[in-house]
Amino acid sequence: MKRHITFPFSRLIFKAYMLVLLLLFAGLSHASAFFPEAASRLTIFDNHQQVYLSRCPKLSPVKQIYQEDEKKLPLPFTLLNWNIYKQQKKRWQQKLQEWTASADLLTLQEVKYSPELNNFSEVNNLFYFQNYAFKYKGFVYGVNTQSKNQARFVCGTRYNEPWIMVPKTGLASSYAITNNPDLLLLINLHGVNFTLTSTPLAEQIQPYLDLIKTHQGPVIFSGDFNTWSDARLVSIEERLIKSGFNEALFNKDQRVTTFGHALDHIYFRGLKVIKAESLATEASDHSPQLVTFDIE
Repeated sequence: MKRHITFPFSRLIFKAYMLVLLLLFAGLSHASAFFPEAASRLTIFDNHQQVYLSRCPKLSPVKQIYQEDEKKLPLPFTLLNWNIYKQQKKRWQQKLQEWTASADLLTLQEVKYSPELNNFSEVNNLFYFQNYAFKYKGFVYGVNTQSKNQARFVCGTRYNEPWIMVPKTGLASSYAITNNPDLLLLINLHGVNFTLTSTPLAEQIQPYLDLIKTHQGPVIFSGDFNTWSDARLVSIEERLIKSGFNEALFNKDQRVTTFGHALDHIYFRGLKVIKAESLATEASDHSPQLVTFDIE
C-alpha cells in the first residue's frame, strides 16, 4: 500500500467547478436560503437545537446547568479527525461507527446535517455542534464537532472562499477533563482552498490564534487545512509552532496528499501522544486520523 493516498489536481479543479455550480444554482436563485439566517452570517447549533452566534475569539457558555456528577473527558482520550465528503461515499456511516467506538472526540469536516447523521449521534449518545456554512437542497453543510461529554464553551468562524464565495467554517469548544482543573480547547477547521496565496488561510486561523492566547489549558487544533502547497503549509506551521504546538505524526502515514502535501492535520499543545493512527478508507475522499492523548 502506498504511504500516501494522492488527491489529484484534477479533482481539486472538479471540486471548485462543482462549488461554483452549487453557488450559481443555490446562491443566486435562493440566496436567502443558501446562507445562514443570522445577521452575522454565523449560526452554530447543537443537538438540543440551541443556537449560538458567538464569533471566535469570543467564547459563549453552552446553554446547560452543570451538575457535580458531570461527565468529563477521560485520561487518556482519543480524537478522530475526518473530512467525510458530505457523506457521498458508501459505508461512511459504517466506518464512522467503527472508529467512534474508540473515540471520545470527533472533528468532522464537509458534514451534511442529515437524519442519518443525527441518528448516529443519538445512538452513540454524542453531543455535537454544527457550524452552518451553507444550505443546499434543504440540508445544512459545515464542520461538526462531536463528543461523549458536553462542552462548556463554544464559538465559531465563517470565512468565504475568495473566488467562489462558498463559506468554510470552523468551531472551537472546550471540555472539562477528569481530575484536572483546566479545560481542553478543541478547534475544528475546514481551511479555505481556492486561493492564489496563503494569506486567506492565515486570516482564517487568526481568530483561533487569538483565542489560544487566552487559554491556559491544553489545546488541539485539528481539521482539513487544505495545505496543498509549501506556502500554505508553512503559513500554518509557522504560526502554530510559534504558539507552542507540535503535530501528531504517523509511522504509516495514509493521509490524502495533493502535490505531495498532506491536507489533514492534528496539532496539539500541553498534551503528549500515546498512539497515532492514519487509516486508509474508501468511505470518503479523505482518510481519517485517530490519535490518543494524555496530559503532558
